[in-house]
Amino acid sequence: MANEIELKLRIAESCAHLLNQHAAITERLVEAPWTRKLVSIYYDTPDLALLDAGLNLRVRSMSGGWFQAIKSTGQSIGGLHQRLEWEDLLTNNAPDFNKITEPHLANIFADQKLRAALKPVFIVDVVRTDWLLNYPDGSVIEVSADIGDLKSSTDHACEHICPIQELEIELKQGNTYHLFELALALQQDIPMSIENGSKAQMGYRYLRPQPLIKTHAQAMNIKRFKSPPTTKQIMQEALTSMQDNQEILKKVNHTPAVYHMKLANNRLASALAYSGYRATDRDTLSIIQDLEWLAQFLISPCDNFAYQNLNAILNGQRYQRILLRLGAWLHQ
Repeated sequence: MANEIELKLRIAESCAHLLNQHAAITERLVEAPWTRKLVSIYYDTPDLALLDAGLNLRVRSMSGGWFQAIKSTGQSIGGLHQRLEWEDLLTNNAPDFNKITEPHLANIFADQKLRAALKPVFIVDVVRTDWLLNYPDGSVIEVSADIGDLKSSTDHACEHICPIQELEIELKQGNTYHLFELALALQQDIPMSIENGSKAQMGYRYLRPQPLIKTHAQAMNIKRFKSPPTTKQIMQEALTSMQDNQEILKKVNHTPAVYHMKLANNRLASALAYSGYRATDRDTLSIIQDLEWLAQFLISPCDNFAYQNLNAILNGQRYQRILLRLGAWLHQ
């Protein structure tokens, strides 16, 4: 079992080649980049029992072999995905339930009806390029650019769902801060945006479409903490709320979402301003200024003109940089 920690970003296929020459990668590169084809088949039952259990089952063709992985759905804050992963080598392209030895998982997959009902539900077919980076403090990061397609899988045919254009920055060992540090260095020259959903989540959204907006805007829930929350906990809660409401606003003009996003933005600025000795450093003050800039676009109620401006901001690079800088601040 491994605890997978990675930062996911969207990058245009036309920009992916720029990674090869970027100094933030070349100056720490351990070996020549490696390009290969990955075909990942995701399994579930017709009623998506594994999804409901918070699990993903994947069989992947890679480097001439087959690999089985079971992943928990985990959590994602500011594009940083953290989840548990169990991976095994296979002898063919079908799941091997005998490889599943973790007690909780073994109990789930011991169900013969579940096993019989498992079928391929979607496929991720990409060309991946990997760069392995070493840092002076011993941290090791793997950067992976995936370009390809997400396809549905049925007994009859594969149907194109959407393109995959993704950059994964995974921490193999060491300091999580370096993930955000590297992303910020790359984003200065290469347009990219934070991706809070995994490839599996993209596939499952196709199989089980979500409503256009959630029932209500996503408010912060500071009261859930049993003891007074730390600055980091307050900021993580606010960042989660801000990004949940951001996803609503990218689809529709929703006044409560604007209101709660502004509250979260203000909470982040206040937490930074009262963060003790770090409140006066240049980087913190710069992030506060960026949050103050963002606040002027979070107008509630939001007319059509203001909404168009806000949508442009949320899809723009300055906003993406704010999110990455907040992530770096939280992990410094």
